[in-house]
Amino acid sequence: MELECAKARELKNKLSAHQDTISTLKQQKDAQIKLYKTREDKEIEKVIDLENKVKVLDNIVYKTGQSVQMMKMLNNKCQTSFAKPENLKKAKQANPRLYDICCYNDNLALMLSPDSDE
Repeated sequence: MELECAKARELKNKLSAHQDTISTLKQQKDAQIKLYKTREDKEIEKVIDLENKVKVLDNIVYKTGQSVQMMKMLNNKCQTSFAKPENLKKAKQANPRLYDICCYNDNLALMLSPDSDE
């Protein structure tokens, strides 16, 4: 009988040791899961931030491309000067008021002036 009691105590001790091991392993497992979840959340946030930055930079590149395209279109279609200076002189002689810059500057000054009577 004493032998059976000793075996029972030994088995109880082994059982409690195994239960302690199981509880520490569960705690370690939970700690690892929590650590990996926080790391994963941080990585997901980084990916989202990088995707947002890519969208912003793509938008900038798109707008820059549109601006360059518009400038090329305007430069090709609109000529701001006469190809030959003689043609400019003839145009000034035909309609001098059109090419009189002082006239436009005076009107612009009158329009922008707050005390203007006109």
